[in-house]
Amino acid sequence: MLTVGGRAPGFSLPLASGGMLRFPEASPRPALLAFYKDECPTCRFTFPFLQRLHEQVGGAALLAGISQGDAGRARAWGEELGLRFPIAVDAPDYPVSRRYELIAVPTLFAVDAGGLIVRAEVGFRKEALAALASELAALAGAPRPELYRAGEQIPVLKPG
Repeated sequence: MLTVGGRAPGFSLPLASGGMLRFPEASPRPALLAFYKDECPTCRFTFPFLQRLHEQVGGAALLAGISQGDAGRARAWGEELGLRFPIAVDAPDYPVSRRYELIAVPTLFAVDAGGLIVRAEVGFRKEALAALASELAALAGAPRPELYRAGEQIPVLKPG
């Protein structure tokens, strides 16, 4: 897996909703790239928290899902989970996933506006996701996000 301090590889992938996701964009901004498979239970558990992050960070950072499934499944999964951030679709042989050297999903990469990986996480760890969200918000100049709500029963760890 690519590590902190390394450069995040650029890519162009089709979006499940149509169009293309080009990373990095013409006007760079911090980004969170979230690789997943729709049949992964840990991915299904994690992505609603990423939607909360997207709602709080807004346009100050790019948050994008990268599906290892086809466009139809990615679109349906995003709709089912109420995701409002872009979902790109890796090709069947996973060229972008391979360039990021994934070992499991979900895998999350926080990338600064200069294209350097500042944090990489695999699976779901409650405190690690909160730290990643705070770091992304700080890079974007946004307020510290609140991913978890009072009364929610959230496990400390859910491996990928």
